[in-house]
Amino acid sequence: MRTLAVMFASLIGIAAGTMHAAAIAQPYERDSDHMSCITVSAQSANWAGRDLHGQRLEYTDLRGADLHGANLRDARLTCVDLRGADLRGADLRGAALSGVDLRGAQLEGVAFAGVRATGISVPDGTLSALTNDQLRALVNDCTGCNFAGADLHGRNLTGLRLTGANFAKADLRGADLRGAYFTGVNFSHTQLAGVKLDDAALIGCNFRGVDLRAVDLSNARMTGDNFSNRL
Repeated sequence: MRTLAVMFASLIGIAAGTMHAAAIAQPYERDSDHMSCITVSAQSANWAGRDLHGQRLEYTDLRGADLHGANLRDARLTCVDLRGADLRGADLRGAALSGVDLRGAQLEGVAFAGVRATGISVPDGTLSALTNDQLRALVNDCTGCNFAGADLHGRNLTGLRLTGANFAKADLRGADLRGAYFTGVNFSHTQLAGVKLDDAALIGCNFRGVDLRAVDLSNARMTGDNFSNRL
């Protein structure tokens, strides 16, 4: 079986290459904080500036990896652990992200235009470094994505569309979400004071434990939402 270095050299030379467990010599040793789908270990890899345009990256542990300035345009990332990775200045335009964990990743200057995201995890303060345009490009139309505990206060995210997203205990105070379309979104115990949700559609959303007294819901369309224990 090929070493990681040999595998990677061939990977960047093949137009439709796929990175998977069979290409790695060492077995993947799980720890107590692993993603269950991971089979490939490439922790702390140095792939800075690499050309991965259009490549498929699958089932890979890239925690702490250096990918700053990498070209991941139109790439397909499936079950990739990028916690703590350096992605500064990387090009992810048109990439498809499915089951990607970005907790603690450095995302300054990343190009996210045209990204298609499903089941990504970007909780807590990871999104704070993104501009409004970057943030919108990454999360808009995201399905089943995890933003629990994220700090998004004061952000302009008008017209955002999300399905099955998790904003539990996030800070959305003063955010502009006018005209947003949320289906099955979890806002339990989220800080929403001063949020603008006028003209938004809120379908089957969970507002358990939320104080809605300072939320602008003018002309909002609300169907099947859960308001149990709200303040």
